[in-house]
Amino acid sequence: MSLQPGTVRDGILSYLREKGVDGAKVPDIHAAVEERVGQNVPRSSVRSYLNINTPAKFERLGHGVYRLRNV
Repeated sequence: MSLQPGTVRDGILSYLREKGVDGAKVPDIHAAVEERVGQNVPRSSVRSYLNINTPAKFERLGHGVYRLRNV
């Protein structure tokens, strides 16, 4: 079953809002997105969305650690 457009985005944004200023590691973000959508999500989809939208939406705090900008 394919994901609706925006599903990965919404899952990432929702989880990082919860995490706040500390941010989260990519594996944790990926697991949270899968939990929210109730199905497998390619890890590459999560990594890609984070990479494409840094620095516009996300700050990279370290290797594989991201948070929302303006938290």
